[in-house]
Amino acid sequence: MQFESTMRLLFGEKAYQIAGTEANPKHRREWLQKALRELLRLANSLDTTPRHKKMLMLELEAVSKALKGAADPSWDIVYRLFRLSMRLFGFDYTGARCHTPAYWQTPDQRHTVRIFENTDPSCVHQEEMDAISIRQGVVEHLRRKGLDDFKISLVLNASEYAVKKLRERPGR
Repeated sequence: MQFESTMRLLFGEKAYQIAGTEANPKHRREWLQKALRELLRLANSLDTTPRHKKMLMLELEAVSKALKGAADPSWDIVYRLFRLSMRLFGFDYTGARCHTPAYWQTPDQRHTVRIFENTDPSCVHQEEMDAISIRQGVVEHLRRKGLDDFKISLVLNASEYAVKKLRERPGR
């Protein structure tokens, strides 16, 4: 079951009902190689430093090489996958964290998540309005405490102009 659910993370419905292939070393290797090729494509498309991308791809290629012809994958493969995971979180051989992962959603991805959560995709505009209302409330609260627009902009990590626009915005 873990094999199928793992492959479905990457391949979706294409990997549905493949749990039976896990027992066959040849078929299991084929699926793992497909996954590694896809992960290599994804690593190549990452927006990161050339050195970081190279380290990620080297780890994936080493796992792929170790899997070729291996009837029973060794602990070396497990350790390499752990190293890959650690590299994705930005760690280097020195134990230093040299990169910080960042995640965001495109509008299409946000729409898809709303469908999976069984919520109305048309609510995005209302949420944005709510966020603006909240920011306006924070600005109003800080003004009552005696802070000027400059200090509020520092607190909110926004421009002074943005704070003024929030303060002047009608429709609260």
